[in-house]
Order: sequence, then structure tokens, then C-alpha cells
Amino acid sequence: MLVRAAVLRHPNRRFEIETLELAPPGPAEVQVRMRAAGVCRSDWHLATGATQHPMPVVAGHEGAGVVEAVGEGVAHVRPGDAVILSWAPACGTCFYCLRGRPALCETNTPPVWAGTLLDGTPRFTHGEQPVYQFCALGCFAERTVVPAASCIPCAP
Repeated sequence: MLVRAAVLRHPNRRFEIETLELAPPGPAEVQVRMRAAGVCRSDWHLATGATQHPMPVVAGHEGAGVVEAVGEGVAHVRPGDAVILSWAPACGTCFYCLRGRPALCETNTPPVWAGTLLDGTPRFTHGEQPVYQFCALGCFAERTVVPAASCIPCAP
């Protein structure tokens, strides 16, 4: 599916609106049509290069939208559900999650900071080139695919 997104290709340069290919959700993933995205200091740090991150990248780690499709094994949300997206998906089973510290989840933290989803790959591409997702979300796009653990259902 083709989507438009604000892409940062290099620090200290402007975001460019580009058309990207968005792959469908895989197992334990959700496709979301974005309705709102926040901009905060973390995005500023990404844009200035203060936060090291693979590029090109679709920024935006705060957002809300509507579920359009779910991958295999996703049961807590379904198409049509309104969701808030969390930048810190938690596995629920690692050392930190079991001790009530899900923001430090050791299963999900490495891929999130690598700009990928939990399987180690991003869902956005431009031609043959991967386009990374900030905090496994990429909310500065019309649509995105995110880990199911990032989706928090809410009232529409």
C-alpha cells in the first residue's frame, strides 16, 4: 500500500513529504490509520541528531488512530477500534516487565531503537530502501504498522 509520510533523511535537514510503500501487518502487528500525532522534544532530538537513529526515518512516537487490519494472533484490537499508540511496547515476560518496569522491556527495546518492528525489520520502504520507524511507530505517516503491544484500545 502506498502512503504519504514525513521522512527525515539526515539530521539538521527538513522533513520531506514522500510516498512510501507500507507492508501489511505480520503476526502480532497492527495497521493503523493515523488520526493524530504529537510532536515533542524527542522528535526534536531526532531531527537535530542529538538522538542517534538509523535514517531515513518516519518520526513520531506519540499518536492515535483507527485500526485498519491486524496480523495473526492479535486479539485485543480489531479493525475499526480507536487506539492510542505507545512508544514502549512491553513483552510482559522479561526481567523488567515481571518487576513492573515495562518501559525497560529488554525484549522490545533493542528493535525499537534500531528503527524496526520487533522482528528486526521496518514496514516502510522507498523503492528498495528501508525507511525506519521512530520507536517502532512512525506516526508522521497517513498509515503505519506497529507492534500489537503498542496499541492501547480507547473509546472512539
